[in-house]
Amino acid sequence: MPQAFKRRSVLGALGSLGALGGTSAAQRALAQAGTGAEAVSGQGPPNFLFILLDKCRRDAIGAYGRSDVHTPNIDQLAAGGVRFDNCYAPQPLCAPCRASILTGKHPHEHGMRKNPYPFVPNGSNNVYQEPIPDPFADPRFDLWANFPHFLNNAGYRTAHIGKWHLGEGNPGFFDVWKSFNSLLHHWLGEPFKSPYRPTIQTDTAVEFIEENADRPFFLYQSYYSPHEPNNPPKRFHEPYEGKDVEHEEYYASVTALDEEIGRMVDALRRSSVLENTFIILTTEHGRTWIDRPGTVAGMSIAYDEAARLPLIMHYPSVLPAGLVWQSGVSSVDLMPTIMHAAGLYGRLDEEYTDRSLIPNLLSGRDEWKREIVIQNISQRGIDGILFEERALRTERWKLILRDFAARPQKRADELYDMRDDPGESRNMFPDRPDVVKELAGRLAKWGDEHGDALAVKLGRRYIG
Repeated sequence: MPQAFKRRSVLGALGSLGALGGTSAAQRALAQAGTGAEAVSGQGPPNFLFILLDKCRRDAIGAYGRSDVHTPNIDQLAAGGVRFDNCYAPQPLCAPCRASILTGKHPHEHGMRKNPYPFVPNGSNNVYQEPIPDPFADPRFDLWANFPHFLNNAGYRTAHIGKWHLGEGNPGFFDVWKSFNSLLHHWLGEPFKSPYRPTIQTDTAVEFIEENADRPFFLYQSYYSPHEPNNPPKRFHEPYEGKDVEHEEYYASVTALDEEIGRMVDALRRSSVLENTFIILTTEHGRTWIDRPGTVAGMSIAYDEAARLPLIMHYPSVLPAGLVWQSGVSSVDLMPTIMHAAGLYGRLDEEYTDRSLIPNLLSGRDEWKREIVIQNISQRGIDGILFEERALRTERWKLILRDFAARPQKRADELYDMRDDPGESRNMFPDRPDVVKELAGRLAKWGDEHGDALAVKLGRRYIG
């Protein structure tokens, strides 16, 4: 049992609170954490539908401003909820970010820095050099204090469907497990002539929703698409006919997922639980279409194409509708936010204090007061030399500092003005030593507070 959680049934706790008066248990649970109970509808503990897409760029979703992509169901969720404009991955790679989402910890804290497989694929430089069949049983990783485990212990019916990428089997806290680690094709057999895997996953999800509509549930639906190979059913190309959309297969794959997401939302509506279901849709990383230092497959870089994520929250009985949130957030914020909404926020260790996003969303305090830190291990080298990097993002600036184990003089540190150069095409590092010094100091301070020795080392390089 993780020390961060004091075992207690949230169902029993909420039920006993409900006997105390007219204010709902959900209202009191949120009020105790300082959110303002008046904003909660009082329908009891929420259900959760957590939707994770794989390698999904922000511009693949119409709600993020691109008019030539077709995602009407996702766009409707955004219109009825909160769309976050500056959400970042703590490490834009599958397993590290997935572990951070679950635990609320940065990769250097939970230890999952690369993608685990039970075997080592030939020719891949993106895996550990030894098999890792079960990271949850491996003492090198700190993964057990995670929100599905907490919810399951608290009485929630839990399910995981689709890509897990944190081991081969059920770690033990999902009641329903219809999952795989990674590397499965999107079609069960021959493409276009066999069942499409996302559709089969959605069928399972709809069944789970309908069977558990009378009790609190947590459903984690993880689609492998739009990760390569992108070969969705051909009918999803129809919205792109005549538009000359580059990488059409990729965007059509997201359009195919949009239909599946609509099916799950319809199931929630038919089951009369949509209003009290907290829907979260995001990804673990995007991808770049251009050549960037350190990447092989368009990820594991701090540039916005890969590190800046779509994030949409839809919770009609609590969260405002149509809100676009500008302040920076990170995937590590999702765990405490979910725990908060479930009424379990007070069960977490002190490190999670004030990490829930709900209070600011309810108060409207859209102020970028903290820095966002991104950690990466390069997939390929600069001049053949591999490196680690830390990036710090503020409202205006992004600083990228790199650590080369060999020939450190080859390091290429970067600074971008995200206000005037959102495409990160003009490196301002040589021109703004004042900004570099300030941000490096903030990175070193963050590293000291969070136990990240490399962040401290890189930050101190420029603070004198």
